[in-house]
Amino acid sequence: MAERINFYRSPVDRALLRELNKRSDFRGLVQSLGILFLYLTTTALSVYFFLEKMWVPMVLACYVHSMFSSFVGMESSVHELSHKTPFKTRWLNEFFYGFFCLLSWNNPVHFRESHRRHHQFTVYKGKDKEVVLSPAPFNWLDYLSWFSFDWKKFVMIMRGNTVLVSGRDIPDIFFWDPLFERDDPRRSRMILWARIQMAFHIILAVFFALSGLWVLIFTVSCSYFFATFLARSCEIVQHAGMKSDVPDWRISCHTMIFGPVMSFLYWKMNYHIEHHTYAAVPFYNLKKLHTAIVSDCPEPTRGYFKGVGKILGIMKKQKQDPDWCYIPDMRDTAAPARLE
Repeated sequence: MAERINFYRSPVDRALLRELNKRSDFRGLVQSLGILFLYLTTTALSVYFFLEKMWVPMVLACYVHSMFSSFVGMESSVHELSHKTPFKTRWLNEFFYGFFCLLSWNNPVHFRESHRRHHQFTVYKGKDKEVVLSPAPFNWLDYLSWFSFDWKKFVMIMRGNTVLVSGRDIPDIFFWDPLFERDDPRRSRMILWARIQMAFHIILAVFFALSGLWVLIFTVSCSYFFATFLARSCEIVQHAGMKSDVPDWRISCHTMIFGPVMSFLYWKMNYHIEHHTYAAVPFYNLKKLHTAIVSDCPEPTRGYFKGVGKILGIMKKQKQDPDWCYIPDMRDTAAPARLE
């Protein structure tokens, strides 16, 4: 795809941007190992309660584990690692990227290219297949599934993986048509990964079953599709309700100020205007980038719950008027919004 869109970028001093672009193995490890610690701790609790036959605590531990599992996948960990920005050392980045993809049924070859196109054509209709801004796309059944079994997420990911295991790439996970041409070497690598991943989960499931640790089948291979409400709510505060086909990330992305817990789980992707404007800036520097360009951006919503409430209000208005979309007010100090 040679086509490019001339997106507006809030200006940043070059020296400052060089500093913001610097990567840190230490900070990448703190974040990655922190997420992994939560994942393993809730897994251990689930196993402990299972072995002690404490069924109610076991179910609760599995539920909490599922809440954290969502943040291992494309909603945060896989997403940020796909940009190759968290670590200074490339193999460390690729190790955690592949490992978190493996745990969450994501395909590192597919997601990296798909997400590159999302940044290249952010919410342009027919060009960005990752994010489709249809008015009020969710109903009460969707919200209910986010607190139980997220069947839409399961079908989207497992349908795509099953197709790849068979050696095909249509239908695609995000409905690219197709993502890679047949002679592109990345296509064969994508299919190979899907086959290795499927074998990995099947072998582990058989091992866990034979060893009597049935609960690990859920925590390792199934938990990504349950209790997704935290990750899903973070996901909808990225672009939901915004205007399509505009070359200005300030108009097609939401930036929100989250507290330390949600910011950690979400890898600071709540700074979403900043992330799209300068995608090479590691997640741990996005707050500093926000400070640098805040005068050129809309006023951010402060607080996770206020942010989710704002999006739900936008969706409610879109149900009443499908042609309406949310266009934020720009500060007096900001450059005019670029709407075409």
